[in-house]
Amino acid sequence: MGRLLQAVRGYVQSFTGDPAPTAGLDVNAAHARGMQLLAEHLSPVQRAQYAQFNYFDVVGGNTGRRYRIRQGKVANVEVFDQTGQCMCLLCFAPRGNLPVGDVMLAQKLALESFEVEAIKLAHIAPILAERLPRGLPCQLRLRR
Repeated sequence: MGRLLQAVRGYVQSFTGDPAPTAGLDVNAAHARGMQLLAEHLSPVQRAQYAQFNYFDVVGGNTGRRYRIRQGKVANVEVFDQTGQCMCLLCFAPRGNLPVGDVMLAQKLALESFEVEAIKLAHIAPILAERLPRGLPCQLRLRR
């Protein structure tokens, strides 16, 4: 069984250029360390928000726009307008197969430190109709 697992890891790495998720490390330990690192870099308000809701809000370093980072790696960043309505979702993450806590921390730091550059790299997706309050059209007014 060990040889098969090595072969699968090698096969995955040949396509992605990244080691497979479990290559040479304990996935649970990596996840725990990533979440610990994230918690260490959240403000007390963000930590409380994350503990209660599984997301935390971030203020963009260039525009002052509010973003909400939900637990996850894909399309987990919500963009809010001045009225508090979610305009769209952003999908951006560092390269590599990183634990979710590391990805979320990278997203937080990117939005706080170099927001404009992060937005330029992000894939922008409209939010799903069922997530909008009734009667509101999907707004995609994020300037690049």
